[in-house]
Amino acid sequence: MAPDDNLDEALRELARHARQTGRVATASDVRRRGDTRRRRRYGATAVLGVVLLGAVGVGIAGFAGRPPDTLPAGPTAVPSRSAPLPSLPTPNLARPTPTPTGSAPVDTAPTGGTASGSAPTGAAPATSAGTSASTPAAEVDPLKLARRQYAVVRTGAFESAVSLLDDGQLGEVDGDEGRSLFVFLPQPDGSYLIRTAEPDSAGTRHCWQVGAGGGTPPIVAARCVPTDPAQQFTIGTGPTADGDRTHTIGNGSAFLRHSSQLGLVLAEADAADADTVFRFVDNGAAPR
Repeated sequence: MAPDDNLDEALRELARHARQTGRVATASDVRRRGDTRRRRRYGATAVLGVVLLGAVGVGIAGFAGRPPDTLPAGPTAVPSRSAPLPSLPTPNLARPTPTPTGSAPVDTAPTGGTASGSAPTGAAPATSAGTSASTPAAEVDPLKLARRQYAVVRTGAFESAVSLLDDGQLGEVDGDEGRSLFVFLPQPDGSYLIRTAEPDSAGTRHCWQVGAGGGTPPIVAARCVPTDPAQQFTIGTGPTADGDRTHTIGNGSAFLRHSSQLGLVLAEADAADADTVFRFVDNGAAPR
């Protein structure tokens, strides 16, 4: 077959196909279809924008409805270096008055204090070695002399006090010789040990004891032995002198008295004799 015949046949087939499928759309139809597609696209865009605006509005409303987050309180501000610091209490640099102890010396001056008549009577009496805990206090210490230290002053002496001298014998002094403060330690039978309130240079406190001397023995220093009768002295009540209560000091049937030749000795004497009567001047609590 010739080429021209083929071309003719192809054209005829194309014409038949065109008749079968329809005619070509006009320009107005094409424009109308384009406008429709644009309106649809614009509508879809508008709907999408409304949906997005609604979502944003809901999100904002939800965020606004949430309670605000609270942060933990921070630490207290530290004052700057220039801020004044709080004042601290000033330490007391004064040396405290030491409490008398068993080995500390005590002022030996007999001056000051009050007579035993005005001494406190409410304090519980102290007991010494050999004192029964079951013995009533009224029987053990009827004069309430325990737990105090006293200067012993003879009423007939002129500003002289009884002192246990360094030679170990009891005498009377106008100064601070020896040890002139004494503690009365009550015993179960009502007698007293009379012990020095302050120790000697070796740290020992001594008790009064009847020494050797025939009918007028002296009083000497000895280590305290509560069961020794030579150390057990009876304290009696004497007449009032210048408004102060006075006492007698005895052992057995003898009383402590002053002799112009021998000094302080034990001798048979009238209990009302001025040379046998003593004032107990309270000098405060006894050291332990």
